[in-house]
Amino acid sequence: MQSSLILAFLVAAVSLINPTLGEPSGHHVSHGHRHASLHGRALISPPPSTHSTLSFTQNANVTRVLIHNPPINLLTTELISDLHSFLLWTQPAPNKTTPKVVIFSSTIPNFFISHFDLRNLNGSSPSALNSLTQLISIGRLLQSTTSTAFIAQINGRTFGGGQELAAQMDMRFAGPDALVSQYENSNGFVAQAGGQISLGPIIGKARALEHLLASRSIDAPTGTRIGLFNNWYKDGQTLEREVEALAARIGLFSQRSLNDTKFSLGFMSPGAAVLDEQVRRFKTVGEGEVSQGLLRETLGASDEGGNAFERGIPNSVVEALYGGVLGAMESRLRRRVLGAVGQGCEW
Repeated sequence: MQSSLILAFLVAAVSLINPTLGEPSGHHVSHGHRHASLHGRALISPPPSTHSTLSFTQNANVTRVLIHNPPINLLTTELISDLHSFLLWTQPAPNKTTPKVVIFSSTIPNFFISHFDLRNLNGSSPSALNSLTQLISIGRLLQSTTSTAFIAQINGRTFGGGQELAAQMDMRFAGPDALVSQYENSNGFVAQAGGQISLGPIIGKARALEHLLASRSIDAPTGTRIGLFNNWYKDGQTLEREVEALAARIGLFSQRSLNDTKFSLGFMSPGAAVLDEQVRRFKTVGEGEVSQGLLRETLGASDEGGNAFERGIPNSVVEALYGGVLGAMESRLRRRVLGAVGQGCEW
């Protein structure tokens, strides 16, 4: 009963926060936006983040969002609230100038955006429910805002909810330390913020299922090869330089054409009904003993392992929950392969 009420609350709250999903936000771009000259734009700075997890640099066309929530950029209540407030600020309105491009990057070494704070899945407090609602809304704002191009500059670990948000940005570029994983399946539940559904159109159903069902990670070269990343670069300086150059080039052109181009490709994004169904399928802690047990074990292992455990996701989660099963399976597979090769069989 409690689970049904929680899910009903989430679906209703998201529809109130973002009732126009599927409609291009950009057709509210003001007449002035459509005819602004290259040098005539006066972009208003975003308000300071309430919880100081975000900082900003910008010019007339491009805003860079620097994510800083040490030690691992965990999707805490504070970071989620600040991201949500910023995306609401990007929404167009008459006589308001919004950025043509937003770049998200991290100030924390080895991490882009980590997973949702699992402690907020361990109850139904108002703050926990609000965090879940806002996280879902962030994903929908990233998909429905057509007047701004969102770019993820990833050079660190991006897990769970962080990967969900990155998957719903318009472009993703990776550095040598990029590592992404949608590992919820190992915890016994599905993701709720739209990232799983978005992954299929990006890398194809078969590869998405391989990634999701096995709770595997994807590095920068592999992610580029399968289409998850637009490109990857061998050092962080080149990554930043190339992303800056792309954003500056996009910023040269009219916001109206940017808006209409994003809107024309909107059919490739999942619609509101599909996203709402994903929320309904999301297994909260109260839905089953299996999910509750797995979540408790993961939280315990994370508390004991600290940052080392977080850096090892998803394999650290699989090891904590399933012990040596994964290693034993891989060892048996290697022995089979070596034995077959020794007998002249083809693999």
